Amino acid sequence: MLVSRLALALLAGTAITAAVAAHAQTAPSPAAKPQQEQKPAPAKPEEVVVTGGREAVTVSTDRMSFDVGKDLQTQTGTVADALRNVPGVEVDLEGRVSLRGDQGVTILIDGRPSAMMRGESRGNVLLTMPAGQIERVEVITNPSAAFSPEGSAGVINLVTRRTRSNTRSVTVRANVGGEGRGGVSASIANSAGPLTLTGELNYRRFTTESGLVQDRVRIDGSGNTLTSRQESLQDNTLSARSARFGIDYDLDKKNRLSAEFNWRNNRVESDRDDSVVGAAAGGGFDRESDMAMRMRALGGRASWRKTIATGHEMSADVELEQFRMRREIEGITTPTGGTSTYERIRNAGDRSDLNIKLDYKRAMGEGRSLNIGYQGEISDTDFDFQGARGGSFDTLAPVAGLTNRFDLRQSVHALFATYQIDTGKLELQPGLRLEQVDLDLNQITDGVRAKNDYFRAYPTLHLGYELSASQKLRASYSRRVQRPSGQDLNPYTLYIDPLNLRRGNPDLLPEVTDSFELGWHLRKGGALYSVTAFYRTSRGGVTDVVTDLGSAFLTTRANLATGERAGVEIIANGKLSKTLSYNASATVLWNEIDARIGGVAAPRSGTTGTLRANLTWQPTQKDYVQVSGFLSGDQLLAQGYRRSDGVLNLGYRRKLNDRFSLMLTAQNVLDTAKQVTFIETPTLRDRFEQRGAGRILLFGVTYTLGQSNRRRNDPGFDFDQGGVPQ
Repeated sequence: MLVSRLALALLAGTAITAAVAAHAQTAPSPAAKPQQEQKPAPAKPEEVVVTGGREAVTVSTDRMSFDVGKDLQTQTGTVADALRNVPGVEVDLEGRVSLRGDQGVTILIDGRPSAMMRGESRGNVLLTMPAGQIERVEVITNPSAAFSPEGSAGVINLVTRRTRSNTRSVTVRANVGGEGRGGVSASIANSAGPLTLTGELNYRRFTTESGLVQDRVRIDGSGNTLTSRQESLQDNTLSARSARFGIDYDLDKKNRLSAEFNWRNNRVESDRDDSVVGAAAGGGFDRESDMAMRMRALGGRASWRKTIATGHEMSADVELEQFRMRREIEGITTPTGGTSTYERIRNAGDRSDLNIKLDYKRAMGEGRSLNIGYQGEISDTDFDFQGARGGSFDTLAPVAGLTNRFDLRQSVHALFATYQIDTGKLELQPGLRLEQVDLDLNQITDGVRAKNDYFRAYPTLHLGYELSASQKLRASYSRRVQRPSGQDLNPYTLYIDPLNLRRGNPDLLPEVTDSFELGWHLRKGGALYSVTAFYRTSRGGVTDVVTDLGSAFLTTRANLATGERAGVEIIANGKLSKTLSYNASATVLWNEIDARIGGVAAPRSGTTGTLRANLTWQPTQKDYVQVSGFLSGDQLLAQGYRRSDGVLNLGYRRKLNDRFSLMLTAQNVLDTAKQVTFIETPTLRDRFEQRGAGRILLFGVTYTLGQSNRRRNDPGFDFDQGGVPQ
């Protein structure tokens, strides 16, 4: 453990120290011409770092964009692997994402919401979805009013690879590893004249063996101490299939029609053995269980873009997505000295999302522009849970406490406006978003129906000031909201295992966060240095609360009284020499939670941090070597904290020719991937340790057939998406 932490700290410290030395000694290298992709407006990239002739980091009015296209772990790994290398982002072993210590994160794909990236299924999607098609990750901690305010921590936008004009190519990627791990993907692009066709097929299969140990101390009403220990071993098989087809057609130089269809199908199968002993568990039990979960998403969108004049355009988008989840658990529980009980539990969830967006932009004179629009979202979610128990699988009988139906309908209608003023030295962008939310909750089984509607305003403000040709100051403010998910609101008690239950809370209110940031950015030659101070104050934050029921433990959701976060994020990115580049970041965070629930009688606070570093060495034009790692400090929880160990990764790519490349990646080479959760209340002491998948070695190949124009787009037709989710 100590060796791994020292190795990771040495890696990160070397990169940051070298960055300072490079800033002082290395002559500025000419920056490559920025990519002419569709860029957010009025945001315009100013600070760039060029690594291997490509922008590694761009900073614009409301976001930082990180190029992950050359990250070897991304090429062979999952979306979770890609996010773990992004400053400020953490992904734990269960796929929970946090941004600067806050789990209220909205994840978009190409600026658009996805049903698979919401709710309890998101973790499994992130851990299985291949990341090879992701080109950039945009981190938007203080989005403008043109974005939905959903997500107290901000927005992470996954930007997939774009097709260049005059391109006709087919690319095939494949990787294979031990224990039946591997994947294959194929992408095709054909762009000629006004028509662009793109398509992708992906398949990934991954196996893991994970374990957990839970030591629990309970203190009953008489002051007696009861202890128990649970040991679990789980074999998992995760598979992901996806397909995408897109078409863009330019009616003329001012009008573009687009359509896209997506299909994703994820499956998780687990075999789990549990052994529990101790008085706190009623004497203990042994349990064998099999779980199979299937998740499927099918979606399509259509859009129209029209350029009226320079700086004057409008767009309309309609998107429909349907998501389906099915989970079945079969288990046999044998109490110590007792008779076995058989059970079958089935959980089903269906969600349908309709999104409509109208966007209008107009230049209002030199250095001034207006962006106004409407965004509507209607979501219908249905839950259907069934459970049965008996002396054998042939004699199962329904159990009322395990059977439940629950429907939720939520509609959000929003009007937004931003106004940009750019005088050259000074940039100012105020914004305002007005939202009407209607919520209809129907607990069918219990005959409980509740409605809630509210109207709120979300102001934003972004400022930029040019200190010199290479230095800029950025300041921003935004009001954010974190709405409870359907499962958070469902009052039905969900059975996890004989010791653990979970239940939603229909009385939950949205969490409201006010976020402030001040940043300094320096561009020197091909390097970027960034320091950002941030402060967030939240009201009504939703968090887990663990309650001892005597025979089991119930995890519910509750609104926190208040919460505060303050910290500093430092990023250094550039080249140490012609062949060696670095990307390092560090975040220091102070957090206070005033929960006053679950036996916690006073505010809890603590200071933590994260450290990341990536070194890339390109000794020849055909060889590419990467070393990356990260360390994370303790993460504060309402009733305790979570501790994660660091991870070190290695990667190597060999380019055989312009069409064919070989790749080798090693994840978690020190076998340190694990996390420990501590719960500490007057009546409960809980230590929950989870172990990751161990060392993972993958061998990959990439083959490309065809030709592509090196220009990023056709200069005769360039639509600006306006930096808002379409």
